[in-house]
Amino acid sequence: MIKKKIKNLWIIVIALIIPNDFTPDVHAQDAVPRKIASIDAPFDMPRLKRPKFPDQTFNIRDYGAKAKKGFINTEAIAKTIKACSEAGGGTVLIPAGEWLTGPIHLKSNINLRITKGAVVHFPSEPKTYLPVVPDRIKGVECYNYSPFIYAPNVENIAITGKGMLKAEGDWWWEWALKYERGAKQGEPRRIATKTTLSRRNYGKGAGAEGLRPSFIVPWKSKNILVEGITLKNVPLWAVRAVYSKNIIVRDISVLSVAGRHGIEAVSHNNAGVCLSSCKNALIEYPHIETTDDAIVVRSGYNEDGRKIGIPSENVVVRHFTAKHIGTGSGGIVFGSETAGGIRNVYVHDAYFEGADRGIRFKTERGRGNIVENIYIENIRMKSIDYEAITFNTYYTGPDVRGPAPLIRNIHIDSVECDGANTAIRMVGLPEKWLENLWFNDIKITNSKSGALLKRIKNAHFDNIILEASKGPAMTIFDGFQITLKNMNLQGEDEPLMIKGSETGAIDVDPSADNF
Repeated sequence: MIKKKIKNLWIIVIALIIPNDFTPDVHAQDAVPRKIASIDAPFDMPRLKRPKFPDQTFNIRDYGAKAKKGFINTEAIAKTIKACSEAGGGTVLIPAGEWLTGPIHLKSNINLRITKGAVVHFPSEPKTYLPVVPDRIKGVECYNYSPFIYAPNVENIAITGKGMLKAEGDWWWEWALKYERGAKQGEPRRIATKTTLSRRNYGKGAGAEGLRPSFIVPWKSKNILVEGITLKNVPLWAVRAVYSKNIIVRDISVLSVAGRHGIEAVSHNNAGVCLSSCKNALIEYPHIETTDDAIVVRSGYNEDGRKIGIPSENVVVRHFTAKHIGTGSGGIVFGSETAGGIRNVYVHDAYFEGADRGIRFKTERGRGNIVENIYIENIRMKSIDYEAITFNTYYTGPDVRGPAPLIRNIHIDSVECDGANTAIRMVGLPEKWLENLWFNDIKITNSKSGALLKRIKNAHFDNIILEASKGPAMTIFDGFQITLKNMNLQGEDEPLMIKGSETGAIDVDPSADNF
């Protein structure tokens, strides 16, 4: 075993190249431009434009809708959508008022516009969301209760306006405690490899309880816009696109903090924006407060995900805030369902505060495939409860078996964090180390623990400031071909510890003291 303890390591530090004009409150009304700016990604990315619709409007009031307490508008809204569709498309208008409705199923060429002052309520009665529809829950295809707004096999659609979509999150979280936790029907992934898709039926219509409905789900669709709206008290995933492409989500608010039971008890899986095996997506200017991942990119679970084999690719996420992100979740997250692969993702200009984690990669054996070509820059964080940056390849534990995933070609630049339990934690699998990593201009202060780098190779760290009040500022355990330049490491004991029987080719800036 190679073990080095280097005392009093002070390496010449150059100033962090971090823009000073970044505004955390990117969701302020005057900060969101109407025009969608061009995309300058480090990979080939098509320009995405808002879908266009015929200049005609269909008001739900004209088809029997009533803003009346207790009046269910499901049928009236469906009639409005049908009339708009048969006329060649256009805008379906939900005017100001309080509207109660069951699931809304969109058709092609429809802009569902929820005007300012409109609040669309979705009732807490599971049978309202029958019959069950095709979905992908926790990375596995199945049939479940209809999402509140479902857009299956359509194109050229939008959900826009300054109105609000609202559910009864507390009720659904109580229901989840009773019917989802540990129940076979609540965990379709556990039996996915043992049953055919036609038998993966959940929801009372199939003779059993299912999972909570998601809020907005485009399913196998294209040319999608979600803009301006607010989603409140989300039961299960706010905006979740599946097998879709050409997606724009911008200037939305997701307000879904814990209910009366507390975040650890019942509010898991109500992430803000989730892309599952999607292509060509732009997410910009969202403000997310939720007790699961703020923005997450996924591609399927284990055998089911590998068999389908559709990656998430060509994704740009920019100018967003994430606050109060709980249940161990993160501001920008990759996985844990990575079985279809994830590639070509560019994330920049974001602010995370009060999140459990900041930048998070999570996967494990059984997923297989590759997460690669990820670019993250200009991220600010404050008060992170766990890791500011984390790569976890043992998501549910070390005893899991199956094909190992590979994480490679990761670029993280210009990140600043004030306050974290752990600055950086990167752990690769014994058979698949993390590889080809570039970390530049990273400043993490007021952290309890520093950086643990375990089973990584071909990694480059340049202009790094780490402060740790406990233990070494940085520990390398089984690392190969690692370059350290312009480091300022301040730990409780030694700044840098190097150990591990497979460690080698560690290149430390020769200008450092004690070298």
